[in-house]
Amino acid sequence: MDVVKPPPFRTLALRNQSCSRDPAPIHSPGVWDMEEMKSFLGFALPRLQLQLAVIFLLTQSLYLLLRRFHLPRVASEIMAGFILGPTILGKIIPSFSKTLFPPEGDIFLNLLSKIGYIFFMFMAGVKMDPSMVMKSGKKAWTIGVVSMAFPVVLSLGVSFPLSDMVTWAKAPGIRFVVATQTLTPFPVVSRLLIDLQIMNSELGHLALASALIRELLSLILSSTTFYIRVGSQGSAPLGIQALFMFLITVSISGFVARAGFLWIVRQTPEGKPVKEVHIIFISSGVLVSAIMCDNLGILYHYGPFLLGLFVPDGPPLGSTLVERLETLVSGWFAPLLLTYCGLHSDIFAVSDLRYQFILWTVLFGAIVVKFTANFVPALICKLPVKDAIALSLVLSGQGIVELAAFLAFRENEVNNHYFLRITSSMGA
Repeated sequence: MDVVKPPPFRTLALRNQSCSRDPAPIHSPGVWDMEEMKSFLGFALPRLQLQLAVIFLLTQSLYLLLRRFHLPRVASEIMAGFILGPTILGKIIPSFSKTLFPPEGDIFLNLLSKIGYIFFMFMAGVKMDPSMVMKSGKKAWTIGVVSMAFPVVLSLGVSFPLSDMVTWAKAPGIRFVVATQTLTPFPVVSRLLIDLQIMNSELGHLALASALIRELLSLILSSTTFYIRVGSQGSAPLGIQALFMFLITVSISGFVARAGFLWIVRQTPEGKPVKEVHIIFISSGVLVSAIMCDNLGILYHYGPFLLGLFVPDGPPLGSTLVERLETLVSGWFAPLLLTYCGLHSDIFAVSDLRYQFILWTVLFGAIVVKFTANFVPALICKLPVKDAIALSLVLSGQGIVELAAFLAFRENEVNNHYFLRITSSMGA
């Protein structure tokens, strides 16, 4: 049975017009056309449905196996990508990967994984309580500030000397890895606490408060740094204008979003669920916020995350959003991004051993630095050594946010190189 090639295109001549099938056919005719049903994987929608089914079944099977060894769900999601991608099945059965995950169908899986990640960040903001920052004690503030400031200062000192050790083409990658590995975002910490089932413990509350303080500080720092870099590479007025537009957009969007959320709360009778149309309206706003944030020049997931922070905590709106979206987002769409990254990774394709050694040194050094930056202030705050070690390990974890950042950097670098090749060829 031929399941690789899509059905042949047909044209119909009508005087001065011609009608042709879309080069990327979406729907399969199913059992009504037995000839074309034989090549159903040539159609985008049936192929995507089969991809999702295979990914979900493999991910859940691996999770049931790995949880006996107390490994988090993230491990099974990434491992599923390695198994289905060029690392394992791509080497053992090349036709399987080329048939089920062809390059022409990659755009649909990529888009769906990013939409899942957008809603994952929105839900992370919904489950955060910004008032926790003001209620946090000295322990959370001390650990949060020190664990953010110390790795950042150290990374500024080592990123440029490390970039001088590699070629100019790989220098931005080294600097980006150093910058990304210095922090552990709040969504990663909260998901790890849920997997460990210590969210409601005293240690879990301290970890959440410290991670929240660190996340807000790092968000302010990263946004400011980005616009300073825009000003230094272009012109100072341009950087100030871009920063001013970002602050105005965030302020207006926050004011409008908060007012809209409060209006929805007032329109919902006490003890009644939020209307479905309001949930749809908020979901559309999540996608709009990602587009706005991307056009402002910063990572697209910041918009949904900030929008989630403006959602009133608790019932009826906050709890309803968690109830309606949590299972679909955290159990289905968000893990898709982790598997997608594994699908496009080949751990055996190592061409530059020296560069790989530098990367592994940076990763190991970042783990040590982050652990120390959390462990020392925890001891200063007179936490028991056992609790300080556990807290430092939780606050040093890595997860979906870092992988999404690496994926965005990789795509941006590919686009930049493609643009440079086009401009150079045009100039020639």
